[in-house]
Formats: sequence, structure tokens, C-alpha cells
Amino acid sequence: MKRVLIVMIWMVASLAAVGQNQDPKAILDKMSSVYKAMPGFEIGFVQKILNESEVVARLTGEASVSKEKFRIKFQDQHIYCNGTVLWTYLVESQELTISNFEPEEAVINPSNVYDIYKQGFSFKYKRQDSINGELVHVIELISTDKESDFTNVIMYIGQKDSYLKAWDLIDYDGAKTAFEVSKFTPNKTFPQGFFEFDEEKNPVQYKEDLRN
Repeated sequence: MKRVLIVMIWMVASLAAVGQNQDPKAILDKMSSVYKAMPGFEIGFVQKILNESEVVARLTGEASVSKEKFRIKFQDQHIYCNGTVLWTYLVESQELTISNFEPEEAVINPSNVYDIYKQGFSFKYKRQDSINGELVHVIELISTDKESDFTNVIMYIGQKDSYLKAWDLIDYDGAKTAFEVSKFTPNKTFPQGFFEFDEEKNPVQYKEDLRN
């Protein structure tokens, strides 16, 4: 029994040492370069809203991304962005809002999540873990921007492919929203107009255009 205990302690210490030797910036840079090399990608995701450790809501959605362009379908809300214009469409009420897309003011979205560490955050390597049987690096981003919506972002990055498997957003009240990628299609191309809202295909009862 004593020998087993010693072996377990040695294993834990070894794993901790491996984590300490990891370079978080190198891992984040590799993740960023992998995504930027793609013409585009599609993901299915699960969003979990937690109160302490209890999941109080579980929602699903999907996103398509091509460089700075993205399209998100999440519950009753569909968001289209062609890089300069942002369309937000509420399916049930058939309401459409159009605005200029301001990347510097946008919250974290599928088109920028793999690059957010480059500005407004410090970061550190937390540990190794696994998600659905895949080994991941766990890296914590700590906000250095007092106006940020989040104090911390926890990223789970695949050790084998450098894909972002999941991320947690923690706000100033300590509330956590967790995202996990349920489906991923890399190297995807999209037809022209895919990231623009088509009023001929989507009925609009009320429209508000906020563009300058």
C-alpha cells in the first residue's frame, strides 16, 4: 500500500512538472495559426450556464466562420456578419436589426475566439486534461482590460490537432458560461453571399437599420 501511494504521488508530481514546462504562448500561437490557415470552418456547440457548479441552462447552436466573416444560429437568434455589416434576426418575431460591425467592440465570437489572447489578456498554463477522451492543454487568460465583459477565459486546446475543444467565460460576479464544441468541420468553403442576410428568404415584419 505504501509503495502504491508513493507511485501515485510521483505520477502527480510528474504531471505537474510537465505542466510547468509548457509554454502557453507557443500553444496559443499554434492554435491561432491552425485556424488562420483554413479558408473556413463550421462548428456545432453546446453552451452551459452554471450557477456555482450546477448547470442551470443548456443551449445548443452552430456557427460558420470564414476569416472575419461569420454566421451564428443560436436558439431563436440568427446572426450574419460579412466583415463590415452585422445582421441580427429574431426568427419567431421576424425582427431584423442591421448595424455596422465594430470588431474592437464585439464580444467574443467564433471568428475571434482563437485570437483574443493577443490583446487585453495575460495568460498561464494551468494543467493537462481530457475532453471526450482527447488530451487537451488548459490555459487561463486573465483580463488586463477593466472594461472587458470577462475577467477570465479558460481554453481547452487539443494536444494533437491544436483545435479549440472548449472554453469557459467567467464574469466579474464569478458566473461561468461554458462552451464545448460538439461538431467540427475544418477547411470549409462557403458560397458567395452566405454571410449576408437575405430578406427574400427570411420574412421580416420589423426592420431597424442603425448604420451610420
